[in-house]
Amino acid sequence: MQLHIVPLAISYEYDPCDYLKAQEFQLKRDIEGWKKSAEDDVESMKTGIMGWKGDIYYHCAPCIDEWLDSNCRNMPKTELFDAVARHLDEEIHANYKIYAVNYVAAYLLTGEKKYEEHFSDTDRQKFEQYISTQIDKINIAGKDNDFLRERMLTMYANPLFNKEKALSHE
Repeated sequence: MQLHIVPLAISYEYDPCDYLKAQEFQLKRDIEGWKKSAEDDVESMKTGIMGWKGDIYYHCAPCIDEWLDSNCRNMPKTELFDAVARHLDEEIHANYKIYAVNYVAAYLLTGEKKYEEHFSDTDRQKFEQYISTQIDKINIAGKDNDFLRERMLTMYANPLFNKEKALSHE
């Protein structure tokens, strides 16, 4: 409680590192023991800082002091840290801003009709073109376009899935 922790949700419409992350997934899948190099880290940081993100949204949830006071008074520290981490995750996830790209990705992954009402055909076309353009940036041996596409769609759908899960706990 002395820290007065305030969960902060930061939502980017687009992740400039999405293609780099997808590439890493494939390299980890295909090359046993593959690890990012220092140069890879620098490229990821540069891309993340300088890259296009589209809309950016920040949301501060309430300070967790009251939650700690009412839920964790007599909890052993071994349980406290896990409970605080879960609470922070839920607060952050519940406060994500969900964009059309997140709904499109979730729809393309699951086929669930409930997501369709949150995007237009134009949104879908633009996002699918964006994903193709990002995958085209990947230059690795044995490039698996289907795997890379699935990884990128999952990255964009996860904020929505996490928000749905967090809101179902309230």
